[in-house]
Amino acid sequence: MRNRDLQSVVDDVQKLINNNIHLPVGYSITYGGQFENLQSAKARLMVAVPISLILIFVLLYFAFKSVKEALIIYSAIPLAAVGGVLLLWLRDLPFSISAGVGFIALFGIAVLNGIVLIEHFKELKNHGFESMEALIKQGTKDRLRAVLLTASAAALGFLPMAISTNAGAEVQRPLATVVIGGLVTATLLTLVVLPVLYALFNRPYNSKRIRGRVSSKKTLGLVLLLASFSVFGQQRSGAKLKDLIPMAIENNAGLEAGRLQVKQSDALIGTAFSFDKTHVYYEFDENNLAENNTPLRVFGIQQDFKFPMVYFSERDVNQARYGMVSSSYNIQKKGIARQVTAAYYAYQIARKKESVYKRLDSLYTNFAKVAARRFELGETNYLEKITAASKQKQISLKYSEAQKEVLLVYNSLIKIIQVDEPISIAVESSLKAVLNTLDINGSAEIAYYKNKVALSEAERRFENHKLLPDISLNYFQGTNPGLGASLSGYQFGLKIPIFFNGQAARIKAAGFAEEAAVSESKAFEIQLNEKHNALKIRLSQLQEALNYYENEGDKLSEEILKTAHGSFRNGEIDFYQYIQSLESAYEIKLSYLDKLNTYNQTIITINYLTL
Repeated sequence: MRNRDLQSVVDDVQKLINNNIHLPVGYSITYGGQFENLQSAKARLMVAVPISLILIFVLLYFAFKSVKEALIIYSAIPLAAVGGVLLLWLRDLPFSISAGVGFIALFGIAVLNGIVLIEHFKELKNHGFESMEALIKQGTKDRLRAVLLTASAAALGFLPMAISTNAGAEVQRPLATVVIGGLVTATLLTLVVLPVLYALFNRPYNSKRIRGRVSSKKTLGLVLLLASFSVFGQQRSGAKLKDLIPMAIENNAGLEAGRLQVKQSDALIGTAFSFDKTHVYYEFDENNLAENNTPLRVFGIQQDFKFPMVYFSERDVNQARYGMVSSSYNIQKKGIARQVTAAYYAYQIARKKESVYKRLDSLYTNFAKVAARRFELGETNYLEKITAASKQKQISLKYSEAQKEVLLVYNSLIKIIQVDEPISIAVESSLKAVLNTLDINGSAEIAYYKNKVALSEAERRFENHKLLPDISLNYFQGTNPGLGASLSGYQFGLKIPIFFNGQAARIKAAGFAEEAAVSESKAFEIQLNEKHNALKIRLSQLQEALNYYENEGDKLSEEILKTAHGSFRNGEIDFYQYIQSLESAYEIKLSYLDKLNTYNQTIITINYLTL
């Protein structure tokens, strides 16, 4: 029975008893003592381990706000478990309750390295790396020392327990062995597996469509032109609006500055409870004599405090200022989202216009060739030939302008998103923007003005509380070589603002500032509501026009084209009537696209309403 675990010994005993002893009816054998404790502990462990694993995942999710990143870091747990089991087997140690507790501790430590690594990868995404491979290499190199230090500190801390031979070592050794073995494999595999998983789960959408980089000798316009034409040939593929807005928010340098300002304002909230420097002094005054006519040597410490309400008022001011900075940042984000949305729908309309002119260009090119051939055969006159050629040239120029317009809008969108590589943009089947339910009172601008009013109120209260007296505490101790005892004393004082004319003026000014902030907030809300109502009326007018085009205009255009083609082939209309019919039909289509673009931009203005 020596050098064996309790569970296997009891299993052997149960097997022998079951095979050799037959108990009378009503009798049973139970195993108590340490084995009973073992069974109870195992039952608790079966609950504790799943709960700990679930809690680790939940905390990772709340930390990163992403299931994907939480799962990537969560992969460190099975990597750590491999090392723990392996080292238990190498040391010929059984799996015990203490080993189970060691696994729980190990899982918590193992994810730390993943957090350190993934957080740094996310920081480096904003530093403009040429490829994911370069980012991962730099990030792993930067965090190698931190990862090794985290793992080695924990492993070395458990090392004395792992090699202990004193009383209780049978409990300590499995726990420490699991942690050390798990940290070794988790650290080594984390530096290999986690970067690979991060690269797999963070491929850019356009990685399959855009291969490599164009030579730096080529101009940016050529790069964008080639990329845009490759995109145009792919229907309903590429990045959609829901992909582009988060990308623009993440990449925008101005927003990054706004994020840092929010963090700075948050950090400054705690500065309200900052106290004056402590005054430590030594005093030797010959006018301050003891009973033996010897001057006292006085050591003392003095601290001044503002009245407690002043600190809390200043904290309220800092919190209100933080709210205002946060609202300002939200307005910036809203502005970026609006710019991306407007450029995205303008791109969709420009693409559709380009397809219309492409169709017209093909039609007029074929018509010009037919007119030239008919002139050669003597079936028509010279005027028809040159008129057809002139119309074909005009449409060709408009088609070229439409292509350039697509490129301009595309470049504008890329400029807002602030990416280095061209992006494949999806071509939407529906070109109409969707009107969202708008809550004006919940807009970022209204929140900004409300926070501005709150800041003015907090500043006024802060100025009022400055009239409260300051508090001064002083403790000192005097010594004299001729006296056998030390002399001590303390002093409590109040600094009362007797001359407060200046502060009263500041309080009055703060009151005026508060009233101005309230008036400004009300004026902004009124103007915003008026603009919203005007936009809704404008949208209703545009909707009526679109209803005509969608219900009648498009069908009428197709009918004109169909009738004109047939009539011209049958000789029922002449060349000039045919051209006039074509222009009328396509004018309806192009007018619809212009009206739709205005409608979309109005929708976007309402969805992201601001002054």
